[in-house]
Amino acid sequence: MDSRIGIFWLREDFRLTRNDALAYASQNHEKVITIYFYKKKLFEDRRAQKWWLFKSLENFKNDLDKKNINLEIIECESYQEGFKTILNQKNFSIYWNKIYEPNYLNFDQKISNLLLENKIEYKIFKGNLLNEANEIKKNDGTPFKVFTPFWKTAEKYYLDKDHQKKNNVKSKPSKTNFFKNSYLWFHNRCRRPLPMSLICWHLTRWSCWAPI
Repeated sequence: MDSRIGIFWLREDFRLTRNDALAYASQNHEKVITIYFYKKKLFEDRRAQKWWLFKSLENFKNDLDKKNINLEIIECESYQEGFKTILNQKNFSIYWNKIYEPNYLNFDQKISNLLLENKIEYKIFKGNLLNEANEIKKNDGTPFKVFTPFWKTAEKYYLDKDHQKKNNVKSKPSKTNFFKNSYLWFHNRCRRPLPMSLICWHLTRWSCWAPI
């Protein structure tokens, strides 16, 4: 088991099941934390979205607590600034799941180069897909043109990988801190009083709906 801290970079994957990066970190490191980069300017005029984010992080933190994995939140202007903050630390590896939008994929390449320059171990995992696009091909190595054989091949490939077993998030013996009080300030800020219009929205909607 790796003695370095295993960092799971949380972006859009607020879940324990089928979370390749988090599962890998928990299975290969004694100490694991989850980091979320909170881009403050993005939510300045989005109070309802900020409230949704807070509730999502709160719910996910409760799930992580059961596994003895800390959620730590870094306030930053951009992902680049967030990574500069964690690069000031030492003795860690970092893992995350892909987002398949071009800008995110381009950033993944840039940050991969930065991590290589700093000799920091990292690994990028499949995002919200059953299989990567380049994994499913015909026997001759060319892409499928008919859906039914494509789907049968894709389904078999996915099931043969024993996906569910390898994706279990392993509980840790105790929690680990990377930064101090990094969740507390976010919790207090997002708990500030909301405008009356959002309070009414919260009372009428949140009682019958919650983020997954």
